Amino acid sequence: MLVEFSVENYRSFKERQTLSMVASEDEAMLSSNSFPMPRTKDLHLLTSAVIYGANASGKSNLLRAMQILQNIVVSSASRMQKGDKFDVQPFLLDAECQKRPTDLEVIFIHDKIRYEYGVSLDENRVYEEWLLAYPKKRAQTWFSRTYKPDNPDFQADDGYEWSFGAGLKGEKERIKNFVRSNSLFLSHAAQNNHPQLTKLFDWFEENLNMISPLISPYFSGLYTADRCEEDKEFCQKVVNLLIQADLDISDIKIEMRLFPLASEGKKAINNTPFPYWEQFKDMEIPDIKIIHRTMDSEQIVTLNLEDESEGTKRLFELAEPWLSVLEDGEILMIDELDRSLHPVLSTELAKMFNNPDINKNQAQLIFTTHDTSLLDGEIFRPDQIWFTEKDKSMTKLYSLHEFNPCEDESLQKGYLKGRYGAIPFVGGLNI
Repeated sequence: MLVEFSVENYRSFKERQTLSMVASEDEAMLSSNSFPMPRTKDLHLLTSAVIYGANASGKSNLLRAMQILQNIVVSSASRMQKGDKFDVQPFLLDAECQKRPTDLEVIFIHDKIRYEYGVSLDENRVYEEWLLAYPKKRAQTWFSRTYKPDNPDFQADDGYEWSFGAGLKGEKERIKNFVRSNSLFLSHAAQNNHPQLTKLFDWFEENLNMISPLISPYFSGLYTADRCEEDKEFCQKVVNLLIQADLDISDIKIEMRLFPLASEGKKAINNTPFPYWEQFKDMEIPDIKIIHRTMDSEQIVTLNLEDESEGTKRLFELAEPWLSVLEDGEILMIDELDRSLHPVLSTELAKMFNNPDINKNQAQLIFTTHDTSLLDGEIFRPDQIWFTEKDKSMTKLYSLHEFNPCEDESLQKGYLKGRYGAIPFVGGLNI
């Protein structure tokens, strides 16, 4: 369960900005669009959050920052080597910010325990890393490390001051010796099977799911195809989703075939020899067939997925993560949900997370969109609607809840009129 995520000095984010999934005291749709936070009677967490904003306002950077934190946790010990750089970029439009590290912090709940984990780093090194746990409602500092190379009162071979709390059991000192300036203690602890920290590492690796426009729909669709091939019951759920979306589809069929380059030999791509052909030799991938029935008979017509509409391909791409996250109670982050989807379909997909009969395991959805039809008080509470806006070239993140909209207010009309900000200031286009 995600409680909140904060980012500072990353790309368009100069000052600290926080996306909170904690529900306000508003009682509207509380039972459907939120769920009780474990170990407390008063607080609820939201099932979903939608983020609006003009192009280049920072919407994608927010999700990208969350993904960057996940990637660093998962890969810093196992895949990075000494001298490798982190994929972080500070706010470049301020000379002082260019010299300071990026701060990323997440508060989450796992196995009914709340944790606060954060890092401060630039592309070359970690400056701070810390983990707080609340197993008994009060904060326990399980570990922290701080880089202090210029402090005359501090002497250490690696330049770090370390602290371990009594709440963190098991090996610590031995694992600490594996940590590099460009790796995380949490990552090395999991690599060494630390019983407490491996569970938190697994939360980062398994519970955060990201779909980005940068990922080819073809490769994303392979996840759905693979799952359908392995799990016939899940495959039927995908078929039902496609049928309910009114896509004139009756079934899907998955067959395995050799990777195209492997079957065709070392062919050239854009007249350049493909250098990695041997890696794919004899590799099998799913061949996805979409089955239709003719209008006037029971005749079956089979089409390749690539011959279907962009909307059909997009929905097939989303099917596996969407259904799996709802099934497993995980977190799904999507940049540009509305890409190639009809507004009605985007709305129905989002509403699945706000339906306790479907979202039985407290899954959460966070997505960006330009689709203003979702700005509807019957779909989202004000605290679920967020905006990004540039202020002096830096991104500001804020919630519709701050505007205290009236119950019968037209949110879509108010947004398009600029009442909440976060829209482009276009004075007409002329060439």
